[in-house]
Amino acid sequence: MKKHPLIFLATLGALLAGAACEHLDLTPEGDPNRVITGTVNFRADLTLPANAVVVVRVLDTANLEQVRAAANQDLPHINRPKPPVVDQVLGEQTINAATGAPVAFRVEYRADDRLLGHGLNLDARISCDGKVRFRTVNAHVITLSNANTSHEVWVVPAAR
Repeated sequence: MKKHPLIFLATLGALLAGAACEHLDLTPEGDPNRVITGTVNFRADLTLPANAVVVVRVLDTANLEQVRAAANQDLPHINRPKPPVVDQVLGEQTINAATGAPVAFRVEYRADDRLLGHGLNLDARISCDGKVRFRTVNAHVITLSNANTSHEVWVVPAAR
């Protein structure tokens, strides 16, 4: 019995098409409206004055650099001062009259999975009388893997 070559080619094509679909990511995109919770902590022997203000922000620091790099690719290279990097604030919470540690926070922000894929920063500052007294010094990164967990952010006294 003689087999037809077209049947063989059709079968081979179906097998190859099925194998190519094996690597497609069909995971649904997450909801871009997100909430991050946690606490702002500082040394236990320090106390905050009654007028302390805690500000917790979710920042995208990489996005602006990527836009600048893409825009500058076609420009001639000359020595000129770079503009300061301005972080894009995606969400912020201000807590007035925070008295003791830890200070609980809840920040609503908007970020799609692509933004969380490259990581966002969680920044905390404590101000008194309009001056920053405590701040985060180590990057606290939010990613897809930890966006839904509670975060513990530590602040240290700011240099005066």
